[in-house]
Amino acid sequence: MSVIDRKKLMEHVGDSPELLIELIELFLELGPGMFKDIQESVEQESPDGLQRSAHSLKGSVGNFAAEDTFEASLLLETMGRNKNLAGAQEALIVLQNALSRLFDELTSIKTELVSSK
Repeated sequence: MSVIDRKKLMEHVGDSPELLIELIELFLELGPGMFKDIQESVEQESPDGLQRSAHSLKGSVGNFAAEDTFEASLLLETMGRNKNLAGAQEALIVLQNALSRLFDELTSIKTELVSSK
């Protein structure tokens, strides 16, 4: 099952495979660090840090029309904003799984785009 709405994804980049490849490469490079920031905020029980880091990731995954990952990021952002971290560990696991699927699919899309040039 696809975690990305490819039609929306191509609309986001103006149907430019080159731009999409650049965005994917940037996200694959920065995404793990963004997740680590969220993870550290949860571990340190820092609602402000969680809100900021989850908001940043949410914005990035929004570019890829990845609804599950967007929603998981939004949940953690909201927990931080509300200063209520109850369930944050569980939400972090959901986000980690969604991100893993997103990274896999983005890598696959990048491979398809590069090989079709």
